[in-house]
Amino acid sequence: MDFLQRPEYERVAISPDGVLLAIAHRENDGTSVTIVRRSDLQVVAQISAGSRGEISALSWLGSDHLVIAANRTTGPYHTPIVDPVLYLVDIHAKHQPPLPANFFGTVHGDEEHILIRECKDFTKDHECRFSLWRRDIKDLQGDGQELAVAPLGAASMMVDHAGAVRFAWGWSDKARSQLYVRSDNGQWSQLNDSDASHVDEVPVGISRDNKTAYLERERTNGPDVIQSYDIASGKRTELLSDQVSDPLGIIFSMDGEEPIGAWFGPGRPQARYWAPNSDDAMWHRALMQAFPGNVVSVPSSTADGSTIVVFTYSDRDDGSWYALDRTTHKATLLFHSRPLLDADHMASMEPFEFKARDGVVLHGFLTHAQGVSGPAPTVVIVHGGPYFVGDDWNFDEETQLLAANGYSVLHVNFRGSAGFGLPFMQLGYRQWGRAMQDDVTDATHWAVAQGVADPKRICIYGASYGGYAALMGVAREPGLYRCAIGLAGPYDLSKLYHWGDIHRSDYGMYYLNLVLGSDKDALVADSPISRASAITVPVLLAHGELDGRIPIQYANAMRSALKKADHPPEFVRYDWEGHGLSDPADMQDFYTRMLAFLATNLGPTPVSASDRAAEAQDVKVGGGN
Repeated sequence: MDFLQRPEYERVAISPDGVLLAIAHRENDGTSVTIVRRSDLQVVAQISAGSRGEISALSWLGSDHLVIAANRTTGPYHTPIVDPVLYLVDIHAKHQPPLPANFFGTVHGDEEHILIRECKDFTKDHECRFSLWRRDIKDLQGDGQELAVAPLGAASMMVDHAGAVRFAWGWSDKARSQLYVRSDNGQWSQLNDSDASHVDEVPVGISRDNKTAYLERERTNGPDVIQSYDIASGKRTELLSDQVSDPLGIIFSMDGEEPIGAWFGPGRPQARYWAPNSDDAMWHRALMQAFPGNVVSVPSSTADGSTIVVFTYSDRDDGSWYALDRTTHKATLLFHSRPLLDADHMASMEPFEFKARDGVVLHGFLTHAQGVSGPAPTVVIVHGGPYFVGDDWNFDEETQLLAANGYSVLHVNFRGSAGFGLPFMQLGYRQWGRAMQDDVTDATHWAVAQGVADPKRICIYGASYGGYAALMGVAREPGLYRCAIGLAGPYDLSKLYHWGDIHRSDYGMYYLNLVLGSDKDALVADSPISRASAITVPVLLAHGELDGRIPIQYANAMRSALKKADHPPEFVRYDWEGHGLSDPADMQDFYTRMLAFLATNLGPTPVSASDRAAEAQDVKVGGGN
């Protein structure tokens, strides 16, 4: 299954002098960095993250040093238990010293220093109040220079292009968000307090001249907006907004230093700029025209801007890198992230919209089964979260795998999904198994009415919240779905207050009370485990033994309830996996089982109850005892 293979190429960065390329790529069971000369592609240096290592960040500090963030899974665990390490790599040296674990970042144009974050003291809520320091790369153990101390605990901070600390922001354990700005004389002033404004606000970047900041601000009556903030005067100006979509991502200048616009949905992302006639905006628009049908960004450039690395992706291409000479306007392909997959043969994600039964407008994506004409067997995939997560237009391995095997795929951003503003997310609060589930049901009926989905051959699948929704879907709509697949789902909502890790923090308890409520009778009623007798279609359950977020107890209890109802599920447990699947062998096993399960249950004739009982089995995958 080539769709399940990790991308072969993951990151590319060009040195400031344009002589070298640093390439993060898969090698055996981990990711390595190879540095090559652009002129002849000769290898200059190689840095390995080690067995099962991952490269999570890659950037140049001058043309002789690289900052590399590496993670490494340890022991037998497949869940991401990592040993993070940061390296300041001198490409001419043999031994690479690790950076301090509290490395914060670098300042553009400053090749001699790095920024370090330290815990200054603690707030009354026992949260660390960070200070930011600048240290010389030749004396990392030295005292350095303290730049600023955050005005609140556990804060994120942003520096401007001169290295001055400008913003600090954070969230309390009751989801109170605060944003502060720092003046030239070092004084902090509060820009936003969600207890008063009822919205969150975060900085997304600073202009190259350090005079203007750009903020993304929630609204109580619609999607988020992008505002400019004059640092000297405090004046705000709304720059970009949309009636339906939040800003989905920020577009940066050709040198990657200054925000110039944002992507908006719904559907295929559309680029919009607040200064459309600026040189950077015109260059970005030209790149969009040169790579039609793609989302385009510039992750790296030379110091003089003459050569840039262009990254493109689409629903049919997981990503491609090009080197563009801005003087000749010539682009040279460097790599496809997945060279084994031909984008021309991939399936497309087609945006759609419709009205739910109560009139709420919903958006989603439909992918047609390849090689099938007319109504096709269909898999409805429900995304996890369910909040702060949404289905986007991008390359999705599950979707491609299913479409290539003859299944249409339906994704819907039900109420509560991210990307459509705070009010849309709040529509999903306390609607588990209710209006959120109705949205999935209505989307399925829409696909049938459009002649896309064969009404007798539909399966519903999801992971985490999506696993819950899959089981709830077949419990509430026994005639709509022919089968259900749940991966790592919380099938008993009342247990979220007792099992797993969400309830173990003050914020987690606040979150559960906000989005679920505390009415135990309602939580039980809205749980598939209490409706097991209504689930009469085949079910496949899969779960990781080491899932700390949604422990395997949920799957064990759901399996027992279905057995008691005389509808035993197919059940597979994965040793050493956490919340989801990480190990390639486990993923291969799960998706092989999924395809076999779909082939059996979305075939031309229903599987009898006696056949289902014979096929139902418990399987344990892995080396655990």
